Amino acid sequence: MNKLIKTLFVIGLLTQLQSLVAEPKSLSLKCTGKSEFEIVGSPGVKEEIKTINYEIVNGELKDLNNIVCEFKNNLITCESSFLNFRKLVINQDAKTVKDFIAGNKGFGQYTESFEGKCD
Repeated sequence: MNKLIKTLFVIGLLTQLQSLVAEPKSLSLKCTGKSEFEIVGSPGVKEEIKTINYEIVNGELKDLNNIVCEFKNNLITCESSFLNFRKLVINQDAKTVKDFIAGNKGFGQYTESFEGKCD
């Protein structure tokens, strides 16, 4: 019985240590930077400075459709090709974000990109 209690204690301790060392899979970011929007085939790109909020909960970017993210070496990458193409890369060390979306709306195909610094 004593051996069982010790084994359960060690397993519980290892589980707690793993959760402390594991990278967090949830975060909220407020990022400000340059946004570019273009309707493919039309002249000109619309540029503006924007502030965008990103929310990742349980490893998924909360958006129109939730996008699963990969966490690796302080980089978070969220990619999707469902309905439109999207690639979001968050550098946690530099506190920067790069976001690219290409899709189709009622007015035609478009691309949208954003690069910014985050709080």
